Amino acid sequence: MIALVDKSKQMKEFVNFTNYFSSIEELKEKNLLQYEYIMINGNDNGTPMKLPYEMIEKLWEFVEHGGTLYGELINCEEFPTSRLFGFKQDFAVTNRRLEKLVISNDSHYCKKGQLLEWQGPFLTGFTFDTARLLDIGHFKETHRTEEEGEYPGIVVKNHGKGKAIFSTFSFLSNKQIWTLRPNSLWNDVVKWLQNDYHLPIKMIDPIIQISKDTDIEKTIEKGVNWFLNSGILPKNDGSLGVYENVHSIRSDFSKDLRPDCHAHTALMFYLYGEYTKDSKWINMSASLLTYLFDAGYQDDDSNSVTFGFWKWFQSPRSKPDQIFSDDNSWVALVLLYLYRKTGNDEYKKRGLLTAYALLNTQNVNGLRPECIREQELIDNGIAYFQNSTEASMNPHFEAVVHAAFIQAYYVSNDKKFLQAAYKGTLTLLNNKEKMKFMYSKTAGYSRFLLSLAQLYAVTKDEVIRKGLDEIIDYLSGHQHELGGIEEADNPDPDRYGTEDTGVFRLNNEGIADQLYTNNFLSVNAWEAVKATGDLDFKNFHENIVQFISSIQISSPRHEFDGGWMRSFHLNRGEYFGNNGDTGWGAYVIEGGWTNAIILSGLLLKELNQSLLEFDAKEK
Repeated sequence: MIALVDKSKQMKEFVNFTNYFSSIEELKEKNLLQYEYIMINGNDNGTPMKLPYEMIEKLWEFVEHGGTLYGELINCEEFPTSRLFGFKQDFAVTNRRLEKLVISNDSHYCKKGQLLEWQGPFLTGFTFDTARLLDIGHFKETHRTEEEGEYPGIVVKNHGKGKAIFSTFSFLSNKQIWTLRPNSLWNDVVKWLQNDYHLPIKMIDPIIQISKDTDIEKTIEKGVNWFLNSGILPKNDGSLGVYENVHSIRSDFSKDLRPDCHAHTALMFYLYGEYTKDSKWINMSASLLTYLFDAGYQDDDSNSVTFGFWKWFQSPRSKPDQIFSDDNSWVALVLLYLYRKTGNDEYKKRGLLTAYALLNTQNVNGLRPECIREQELIDNGIAYFQNSTEASMNPHFEAVVHAAFIQAYYVSNDKKFLQAAYKGTLTLLNNKEKMKFMYSKTAGYSRFLLSLAQLYAVTKDEVIRKGLDEIIDYLSGHQHELGGIEEADNPDPDRYGTEDTGVFRLNNEGIADQLYTNNFLSVNAWEAVKATGDLDFKNFHENIVQFISSIQISSPRHEFDGGWMRSFHLNRGEYFGNNGDTGWGAYVIEGGWTNAIILSGLLLKELNQSLLEFDAKEK
């Protein structure tokens, strides 16, 4: 006989119970010695349950006579409860931030030092007379650690013939069961608890699964449906813009509105309209961009120092302030490309305004800072940036500027754009030892591929081609057998707990990044194929496409189904990675930067088009 006390009903699907009780008072009326197991969920919306003393007396007797008691998130401030479970809490309930769980002892199923993640509340405290199975702590490592945990996670205390097992965190009561990552390791923990401690609990079925389908047509359709069904669009016709992402930790929508994300999504919808030959999608693309124009994201005041630039986000400031090179360039690139496709003069006007604003702040080497502040332009003027030799030397920022300049050259025939793109790209190629990378060399080189491929397509310059070959060779050296690029060469492995960190620490961790690496290769490696016709490049890109398609999410939850999370564990075959990035994290589903870019690459391939190809009217 198995009794389950669970007011929230959250644990019902994870326990093989015979008798269910919605309150501890109901159980208190029963003869507890009739049960072999008693399972108590004390997690009441993050508030730990307090057990009445009379109940503690009965539970103590139950355990001493040979019963197994499992308690989760029960208030253990007072002696009777703390001695029952072998855990004394120090403070009120805490919610997980960057903490992880570490396996404290070797078993047949798990090894000491393996790391797991969860989401939700936990209690901090100390143990006595217990065996500690899991501990909680701050660990920078991705998979394993040699460090000990700071706080108990799951503990076991023997009483007479029985035992009390206590979880200080939301395990079986977790309302976000998909945050128990990696799922395969958590199920090893479940087997451990089932076999060594005989807990009547069930395996954890994954909420987030991968499609394993490499049919590109189905991938595209499912990806577009994500935009329609997930909630990423405030209004399904695009007239109110597009939100940024499904948050990595909270799993709700970050309702930020960013011009670069709009540009990515507008590009995708336009290409989907061409692919389906349905103007509905082309109109959605136009609606997204019209929203940006009407909402005043671009500075159109010719007397302003930020004239032509775009706000980074929906800022209450009247003018752009943090002017990120890549974000502004993405908007310019898409507007000018879509002008070439549609002949829409508004796209041309606004796109060239941004392109010239970028060109006028480019330095003598064809490079620029990663971000310029409005006050810097007020204080120093554009001449300061034109004459400076300082630059980010980071292809994450620089490459898309040069790609935008190529679009601007095609539209304006102003050779200064092509000259700046060529000079800047050459400066990076000739100073590889000075290059800077944000997350990984693999991510930086994936971005660099775009400007190299497109410059080669325009110039057929052999120096550029040699650089293109070198970048592809490096990336190919990190291509996993599944087809995705495994993250490598982290510039700052100890950077943890801040914005803008990688989802891995060290090489050979088996992590693929779909926010900064494989997503952009969907487009950028295709541009390399179109620029060169090289069969090795084609095979490289085909493997990327097959990988991307196979890891598209299938889930009963609409905010996940059809999308791609940032971090995928290539060896485990599930979404998992290092969680040290507090801004975007390992499990973000980025609408523009990930889903739209991936789909745009797949659509370009299916259409057999390059971003540089002219349409029929231009030809």
